[in-house]
Formats: sequence, structure tokens, C-alpha cells
Amino acid sequence: MTRPECVDCNTGFSLDEQYVVSFLSSVISGTTEPGKQTNAGAARAMRKSPALRETIKRYKQEYQTMGGETRLIWKPDMERMSRVIIKNARGHAFFECGEPKMDDPKSVWAHPIALISAEQREAFEGWSDRRAQTLWPEAGSKMMTHALTGQDMDGDRVIVQDGVYRYSVVDDGGIQVRTVPFDYLATEVRWDF
Repeated sequence: MTRPECVDCNTGFSLDEQYVVSFLSSVISGTTEPGKQTNAGAARAMRKSPALRETIKRYKQEYQTMGGETRLIWKPDMERMSRVIIKNARGHAFFECGEPKMDDPKSVWAHPIALISAEQREAFEGWSDRRAQTLWPEAGSKMMTHALTGQDMDGDRVIVQDGVYRYSVVDDGGIQVRTVPFDYLATEVRWDF
């Protein structure tokens, strides 16, 4: 049974989540055309809402390289992106560790994986190897189930849907949640104790 607070919270974020999925799908597909989206949910949302499509399109910029190639730059609404990233991180922290994180996080970070350096990528992807050394999950927690069975896991990353969404939670004197939606965007949210 879903708690009433969860329903209210999830419903309140639905337009932001729709924006984030549609924005990321547009960036990955290179267009705001509904029929060319990589994500079926984004295609439906953009068909139903020309305003959503125009909002995303308004922040797309085209430029020509010195070689004459056309390139695109997309500028997201970071307030909306951050709200969704934090909401998801709160859910992962609670689901995995039983830690309700209702206060503001210490930091929120998001960046396209393709644009971070090799060192940053290694730090982002390899960070959670510390988990086995720093975290002893509570008996009966979802994190303990993952640790014991390895179900839906790649190392210590939870694979929600391969190529679509994965996350990892580390408790090392604070809660850190890292997510990767669409194998495109690297995110991190951190709360200190």
C-alpha cells in the first residue's frame, strides 16, 4: 500500500518528471519531434503537449563548426532537473537504507557523461566500490537483499532497467546517491549527517 504522503509527493512532481524525460529524450534523439523520440513516454508527452515541446525546443541552439557541421546545444531547466534528481535520490536513500532525507541536500550535481573527463568518469563509476568496505546494511533492508543475492545488480549499482536507469547508494558518514538515466546523465546528491 502506498503511503498518502508518497502519492502527494509523486503526483506533485509528475510535470517535472515529464519534462526531464522529454528533455533527455530530445537531447539523445537530437530533436523535439515526437515521432523521433528514443523514449515512448516522451513521445506521448510531446504529442499531447505542444507547449512542452516548445519549452524544450526554445532552449535548443544550433551552431556551425569551422568545418561547416551543424551541432546542437541543449540548455535544461536546472530547477526542474534538480527537483527530479533530488526526489529520486530521496526515494533511493529511503528504499535502500531506510533513511528519510527530507532536508535539503548538501550538494546536487548533474552532468552529461560524455562531457566529463576520463578521471571524473572513473571517480563517478568507481566510487561505489567503497561501499563493501564502508557499509554494513541493516538486516532486512533492501540494501541487504541486494548485497546477499546480487539481484538486479552490476557490482553495487542497482540496475532498474538496463540502458535506461541505474543507481547506487553509499552511506559513509553521509548518504550519497548517484544515478544514471538513459546512460546519458550522471547525477549525484549528498546529505551529511
